[in-house]
Amino acid sequence: MYFDLPPVDPSIEIHLATRGYSKGLAQTEGPQLLVRGELVSGPLFLGAYWKNVSAPVIDGEAGILVGARTSVSGLDLQASGAFKHYTGMDGPIDDEAVEFAVAASRRIGSLTPRVSVTYSPDELGSTGKSLYFEAGASLEVTRWGTLSAHAGRRERRGGSDYTSFNFGFGQQLTPNLSTEIRYYDTAESALGDIYRGRVVAAARLRF
Repeated sequence: MYFDLPPVDPSIEIHLATRGYSKGLAQTEGPQLLVRGELVSGPLFLGAYWKNVSAPVIDGEAGILVGARTSVSGLDLQASGAFKHYTGMDGPIDDEAVEFAVAASRRIGSLTPRVSVTYSPDELGSTGKSLYFEAGASLEVTRWGTLSAHAGRRERRGGSDYTSFNFGFGQQLTPNLSTEIRYYDTAESALGDIYRGRVVAAARLRF
């Protein structure tokens, strides 16, 4: 008996931003470089990444994730599970975590609404259980340009709950290179610098 397995399609993504962001909060004090590789076979994918993080006792975050992407009646769905690890750690800190994420989007003409949920039973660092919900939409305003906006809510143990939001414009310069300028902020700016609003510029190369 022979099985016709889907071919494996490899890709690499390099993302450079003037400041790193994750779940609506700043991760770096300066630029962030994220490198991610991915293998795709049919609806399944396997990925790995590393990015620098600004913190007193670590220098970065690495992760491995597995998941699936599919489309049902025009609805694009994605689900994944990840193992995350702090790199360059120096000190007693929770440096490992698992994370699960699901997302759904649907293109309606030039508009694409999207919702996602990310959950970890025990996050990295001092944060325990964490649940982050985000909803938004992107609007194709030119052949290569897109406006988008998102709002999110994160509830967690061992850290403050917060509401985040962002909006920006992305431009596909070539099939492999895109740029973006985006404003990030939260409703809890008084909690510290990572919660405060700022404009971030980014470029992404994918091949």
